[in-house]
Amino acid sequence: MRRVRDDPERPDPGFAELYAALPFEVDLEPWLGLARKARPPVLYVGIGAGRLAVPLTEAGVQLVGVDSHPGMIEAAKLRLPGVRLLQARIEDLSIADRFELVMAPSHVLGVQARLRAAARLLAPRGSLALELINPHWLAAGAAPGVRVRHLDHEQAEIEVDYPTGHTHADRVNLVWPEEVDAWLLQAGLKLAWLGGGDRVASSPSFQLVARMGP
Repeated sequence: MRRVRDDPERPDPGFAELYAALPFEVDLEPWLGLARKARPPVLYVGIGAGRLAVPLTEAGVQLVGVDSHPGMIEAAKLRLPGVRLLQARIEDLSIADRFELVMAPSHVLGVQARLRAAARLLAPRGSLALELINPHWLAAGAAPGVRVRHLDHEQAEIEVDYPTGHTHADRVNLVWPEEVDAWLLQAGLKLAWLGGGDRVASSPSFQLVARMGP
């Protein structure tokens, strides 16, 4: 197994290689439904190599994509001709555009600084949709091929094996589903919808939609 990491400070070429080798996503919800209800374009934070963005685009969704990894952006450019792609960390992104929907279908916004940066890009009455790792799933032992090296209330260190021959090692900040309201409030956001996460740990992730408070 080739060990890869997601490190915005020192981008690992193997990390982009891994995601470029994965098959396109088949289950497009809730992202497709949310995008179809929003005024285009939709800002996709952490667009990666396009494994979800390509099928969304093929379904008629107009996207603007942002990712900090140069290898991810290069892969996305090949797969998403005509889509506006921006290489930047979300907390460093400076654009005049404001979006009715900002979405992050991965754990990329699990840090307050990134969450606040994404919220600043919302149009009035816009929605922020994101996915987060379910800590209850990790606490229950996760799944075969996923090793939880460390877990406390704030962080987890995990390793995930992929059939591509890669092992993704990561340290992630944790947001517990029952604490989402307070976590969002720190960024001036209010929960509008929560799905997928539970305390019996049947789901590896959960999704939420938030809007600007109060």
